[in-house]
Amino acid sequence: MTDRRRYRVVETRRINANTYHLTIDGALWSEVEWSPSRRAWCIQDACGFCLTHVESVVGQDRDVQMAIRLARRMIVDGRMPTPEQAAARLRARESDGKLGEPIEGDLIKADVIEGELIKRRAG
Repeated sequence: MTDRRRYRVVETRRINANTYHLTIDGALWSEVEWSPSRRAWCIQDACGFCLTHVESVVGQDRDVQMAIRLARRMIVDGRMPTPEQAAARLRARESDGKLGEPIEGDLIKADVIEGELIKRRAG
């Protein structure tokens, strides 16, 4: 069943130069935030879980207005979880111990010596 709140007015409020909140009836549904490391606008759910980066959308500009439009579409079409669903997912991740785990995989340690980047396996 579709949450009828999705069809209400989605308000956008600029929090600072790098952050926008999308709310419905005063409740936070999404946050659009600039990611300096990715150099793209990150679209997050109500609990701050990143759902997509605008850079991954093929054929679109990486501007804030496009990110806000995408976040609004995600709210209306159901790709954006409700605030309650986002909170439940966060609680599930916390109880599963999936938050704060170290990244596993092929980690590289990097040093800069005399202006040259030298990479070596971490270990």
